[in-house]
Amino acid sequence: MKFISIVFIMHLLVLTALISSTTANNSERWFLMSRHGECAEITILQRKIPDLSNITDPQTFIAFMENKGHNVIVKDLYSNERKEIQGMFFDVRIPSEGLSLLFVKGIICKEFIYREPSK
Repeated sequence: MKFISIVFIMHLLVLTALISSTTANNSERWFLMSRHGECAEITILQRKIPDLSNITDPQTFIAFMENKGHNVIVKDLYSNERKEIQGMFFDVRIPSEGLSLLFVKGIICKEFIYREPSK
């Protein structure tokens, strides 16, 4: 019985290490959060905005859309909260395109959606 317990504990430790390394790799990257809490690559926006490229953060996306002549409404969510979460959530709305986006840092994401953008 002790052998099974040790194997089970080792399995949990390896699984935890894998999850931690995945989170660490994505922690500083920006993602889009869905209404159900999953995160997707920013490139998924190419379905709606075909000429979107090299966008890796909300600031670059905002500048890109403003340069295209769109009115962009931005809220830095939780900017008055604890320092640990300041600057990790940006609500970006572009009414003319019907877009309401939530940009989040990868450390916030619990699950990821991996899809290739439509071509």
